[in-house]
Amino acid sequence: MPRDLLQTLNQFAEDHGYEWWPTSGPHDAAELGQRAVDEGIDRLIVAGGDGTIGQVINGLAPHFAACELAILPLGTGNDLARSLGLGPDRLEQAVDAALHGTAVPVDVIRFQRGEATAYAINAATGGFGGKVASDVQQHDKQRWGAFAYWLTAVTQLTQLQEFNVTLTIHGRRERHRTYGLGIGNGRFVGGGFPIAPHALLDDGKLDITVIPVLPTLELLAAGFNFALSPGHHDDRLVTYQAEHVEIDSQPDMLFSVDGEPVRAISAGFHVIPQAVRVVAGPDAALGSATQRTGKGSS
Repeated sequence: MPRDLLQTLNQFAEDHGYEWWPTSGPHDAAELGQRAVDEGIDRLIVAGGDGTIGQVINGLAPHFAACELAILPLGTGNDLARSLGLGPDRLEQAVDAALHGTAVPVDVIRFQRGEATAYAINAATGGFGGKVASDVQQHDKQRWGAFAYWLTAVTQLTQLQEFNVTLTIHGRRERHRTYGLGIGNGRFVGGGFPIAPHALLDDGKLDITVIPVLPTLELLAAGFNFALSPGHHDDRLVTYQAEHVEIDSQPDMLFSVDGEPVRAISAGFHVIPQAVRVVAGPDAALGSATQRTGKGSS
């Protein structure tokens, strides 16, 4: 964390009676989320990345409404912050929003991790997307931005594994041969790659993108098209919207869920509409005109 920013935050905490809770272990953020619920904290400011935020969401569960969240994008990918209009290039704005901004309701994703229920707020990527999200290097993200996700995949083209996937959506079974898929509440994964460029954080929908088995050049073209023109639909990539999706994959996929690797998702993904209140910027990926302007009560 930049020294001047740390000094600013420490001074604000001292002036307004805030308390900072540091994390040092892999599950500390989830425990602090639970602590915020137990102690009746009004707003929890999370200084970190998608993995830390995802842990906090699981700590809040199922009492999401008990505590507002604000985010300082100090992690590696900061993909949820990008969808909130408070990405890493807007750190000063994120600090001001965290301290003074309005919180708005956004959706949460419920999914199965083995026999246990778990939660996410940004996105899950499976297949090569799950592997790439784990492998993409920070220096590549800094150099290439949204391209880094797809460029990392390019280095693995000769090793891409095919999956036979059945998606059950609205009672219909959709079968695909695929290298991977994304399930988005937010729009970005892998440090800024727009896996679900039209996703809205508050629309009660999951945005599902399937990356079919394609010749190498077509796969590259589809990826660059997504990165360069997120507002343009590429027919080579299959997309769906749904409140719930069941995934059956042969073989099992490696998933990255809010930046954390997860194996053997045994059930589906389900959206919990507008479950948690999060501070957002004026150009956040939200559906309500009132929320986009940042007006309303917290």
